[in-house]
Amino acid sequence: MALNIQFTQFTLDNGLRVIVHEDHRIPIVAVNIWYGVGSKNERPGKTGFAHLFEHMMFQGSAHIAADLHFKLIQSVGGTLNGSTFFDRTNYFETLPSHYLEMGLWLEADRMGWFLPALDQKKLDNQLEVVKNERRQHMDNMPYGLWLEKLLGLSYAVDYPYHWPVIGYMEDLETISMEEVRRFFKTYYCPNNASLVVAGDFDPETIRGLIEKYFAEIEPGEPLPAFNKPFADYNRGEKRTLVKDHVQLPRLYMGYHIPGLGTKQAYTADLITDILSSGKSARLYQSLIHRQQIAQDAQAILLPLKETSLLILMLTPRPGISVEKAEQALQEEIELLISEPMAEEELQRVKNQIESRKLRELETMSARADYLNMYNMYFNKPQLINTEIDRYKAISRDEVRQVAAEYLQSKNRAVVTFLPTKP
Repeated sequence: MALNIQFTQFTLDNGLRVIVHEDHRIPIVAVNIWYGVGSKNERPGKTGFAHLFEHMMFQGSAHIAADLHFKLIQSVGGTLNGSTFFDRTNYFETLPSHYLEMGLWLEADRMGWFLPALDQKKLDNQLEVVKNERRQHMDNMPYGLWLEKLLGLSYAVDYPYHWPVIGYMEDLETISMEEVRRFFKTYYCPNNASLVVAGDFDPETIRGLIEKYFAEIEPGEPLPAFNKPFADYNRGEKRTLVKDHVQLPRLYMGYHIPGLGTKQAYTADLITDILSSGKSARLYQSLIHRQQIAQDAQAILLPLKETSLLILMLTPRPGISVEKAEQALQEEIELLISEPMAEEELQRVKNQIESRKLRELETMSARADYLNMYNMYFNKPQLINTEIDRYKAISRDEVRQVAAEYLQSKNRAVVTFLPTKP
């Protein structure tokens, strides 16, 4: 079923791409802005900048005091946040529709007038916040370094997905004010941004409002070209053991998959649902329920634009060796390749995906985010209406083909966590 989410697009003279989606069912509006910058745009020895800016951008700008962004939005009953990923950074507010102008002003002020309010005290403060975040969620958390270790094995040292989004601690220790200013000027500019306004607004005045706040912001210099294509599949299995303060071993496997938006990536995402979406999924039924080998087992797709990773995670039950658990997991992969799946199973998984996507798109914030994702990654926001059909068109043969081509030992990295004490 193709959706029919209507929207209009225009581009300001400074390069800012704009999408507006009108919906008057509820008197709320979502303001959502994506910048085409993530940890992918960093380099070895200089990691953590994009995530640092997720924090810095809430520390005030020329006309907005530090933390006032949060206070203003929350004072009118709105919600807001930001997030950083490998390929992008986004900031978003959902607020009562009659406060739309305030949301636009806040986003425009930090895009155009962030640097005049930046000082060393703010930078030092937020660097400490980020370093503490890393300590709490990675360095001092059981299994907390799993993704960093998996990325480090999966990609070469100079490939932009090699390092974690938060950056390495040793790099955070050396970030300078000059580097922060240069990074902002390069990437946080209107010609590297996409703005979506979705919800209850006046279609006659929306363009004028957006131009009022964003049109005078100067564009940045031409953006650095990304010239690191990834095609190094099947380069041989990579393995590492990590001794950690954990109670049980845990296994992480990452398989290289073509990048976000490809048919193979959609099929791989569907495979993760076949394996681990709910108690009817294969890993739960086989490894947890019948064989009672695993305490938990999960499959996810890390959706990266240049090259994705299909990740399998498994914790053996107490008394079960990690080798035995890995063998059982390998057998499930081989079954996916060797035995045709029942049409009923495939249809059940497709129904789950469709239901999940439709629930997500009920909210204005999700609609705005999906429109921005497709606009930023592919210059095709209209893909929001056909994404479900991409999943529904996948056949059983295509599932087997993708599994057979990519879920091979020579195409994976494996990280095994072991307790420091037996």
